[in-house]
Amino acid sequence: MTVSIKRWEPENPIFWLSRGRGIARRNLWLSIFSLHLNFNIWMMWSMVVVNLPAVGFLISSQQQFLLVSIPPLVGALMRLIYSWIWSWVGGGLWLGLSTLLLLLPAWGVGAVVTDISSPFWQLLLVAGLCGIGGGASASHLSNTSFFFPSSEKGLAMGLNAGFGNLGASVAQLLIPLCILFPLFGGWAGEPQVWGRGGDVHFVWLQNAAYLWLPAILLIALACLLYAHDLPKLRITPRDQLDAMKDAHTWYICLLYMGSYGTFLGFAAAFPLLARSMFPLVDASPYLFVGPMVCALSRPLGGWMGDRVGGGIATVISNLAMALGTVGAYLSLPASGDGGSFWLFLAMFQLIFFAAGVGNGSSYQLAPKVFLILAGREAQRLGTDPRLAYLRGGRRGASAMNVSSVLAAFGGFVIPKAFGSSLNWFGGVLPAFAMFFAFYLLCTAVAWWQYSRPQAALRC
Repeated sequence: MTVSIKRWEPENPIFWLSRGRGIARRNLWLSIFSLHLNFNIWMMWSMVVVNLPAVGFLISSQQQFLLVSIPPLVGALMRLIYSWIWSWVGGGLWLGLSTLLLLLPAWGVGAVVTDISSPFWQLLLVAGLCGIGGGASASHLSNTSFFFPSSEKGLAMGLNAGFGNLGASVAQLLIPLCILFPLFGGWAGEPQVWGRGGDVHFVWLQNAAYLWLPAILLIALACLLYAHDLPKLRITPRDQLDAMKDAHTWYICLLYMGSYGTFLGFAAAFPLLARSMFPLVDASPYLFVGPMVCALSRPLGGWMGDRVGGGIATVISNLAMALGTVGAYLSLPASGDGGSFWLFLAMFQLIFFAAGVGNGSSYQLAPKVFLILAGREAQRLGTDPRLAYLRGGRRGASAMNVSSVLAAFGGFVIPKAFGSSLNWFGGVLPAFAMFFAFYLLCTAVAWWQYSRPQAALRC
């Protein structure tokens, strides 16, 4: 089972260099692999849903957008539990147990998609099960932050989240390929007939889920054998409620929602949006690119936060997302104009890249801001700096948890906004206008609170 650690002092240079760094890096990599799998499961559903009508499921476009919005919604709700339970169970043990939970959606989706007569409520149920994968960030990143000294938190969390988020891209890359072949023989069930226009062929849609089963078992075992449990922190819902009383928790929530919510929402909505806006273009070869760009740029955001300041990097990222939103809308077909798919694709890559930078830069604000506040309080009151560090770390972790929970709702809001906009207004202008206004609001908050020269917490 996991190893329990009684003493952990990452800010002590001697302890860190002699013992702490190796342990921290081992747990970072285990967390990365586990989080990667969680994102594989969380995002595989969007790739399954886009194929359901072609294999015979009778669902409308509005129902498709609803189905891809359910996993992010459930994932956000799961984070309410994941954000504190790891501190009671133990971070390493929870890595293993939470990875094993992914067996439920992997098995459930594989079973349901083989029967085109499955009722819509069953599709909603397995969509909800995929949301289990969305809870992991709230526990993995908070746990990782305690392993590293403050000078390395941004990069460590950027690597953890970046390579973890890469699971969304890997799922969108592998699933279109793996469903074309009988990878598991008769064990996985019969193929389905996929048809769209004159293109008709067999697919094994259940492979999209069964593909992950061996990796889930392997990574869960590795976490249970080699991960470490830090001294129990016992974070509680009360700690999160206390953090919610501080205005900076809400500022950071807003900024993280703007970047992480963008990543989740557009990763889920892009396959359906591309098909709706450009029905004559096969966008499937490009679906994985955006989430991959976002995941790979997240460590850059964490590094920028450590070097040039999280506030400045977050301002830049939100301005870029606002620009990309305008460009994406201008690329769409209009009356007498077929639009430009390549401009549409390029603008979404800009949005994904900027969202990745913003993910890394805004999320690492929480531990830094609350450590600064705790240090100032200790200096003012003359209390023990070590106790102030523990208190600040605890408050920072709670603020990160709250931010992670609320930001995940962006994954629900964005695809739902596109679906509702198409249904109510016959176009996506209202949805894009809402996103543009939100990015400008995030820019203003990041500038005023954390990046202008006179900001009290410029960091």
